Amino acid sequence: HAAATLHAWSLSAPDEMEQLPGLLSAVDETLLAAGLTTEVSHDVQLMLEELVCNAVDYGALPDQPLDIRVQLALAPGQATLEFRDQGLAYNPLDQPPPDLDADIADRPVGGLGVHLIRELADSVHYLREEPCNVLRVVLRTPH
Repeated sequence: HAAATLHAWSLSAPDEMEQLPGLLSAVDETLLAAGLTTEVSHDVQLMLEELVCNAVDYGALPDQPLDIRVQLALAPGQATLEFRDQGLAYNPLDQPPPDLDADIADRPVGGLGVHLIRELADSVHYLREEPCNVLRVVLRTPH
């Protein structure tokens, strides 16, 4: 296997949330330049948007900007997305899977984004490295 190519971005939420579309666009350009399909790029963008929104909704401390760092490593056959924020300890993988058979009016709000990430990813791992939440998502990519 060849060494992974690393790319990194960061933003401060909520102060820089207007930069999210630019971050998603930069990730898209990076993936497409590496020869990955638009489908893979779309999946990664969906995950990234969900993770940023989760961090802002659940991890932000009052009156304190939330530093969010995204690292993308590309290697033959896989893309690894590492999402790191300095918010409150929050493991999205602890959320129970949504009851997709329940009537939408009876389902609790949330949970679909994490379910989506689990479905799209080859593997997802969470760890707490004080003071950061770290979520590592690995996707298999066409060679």
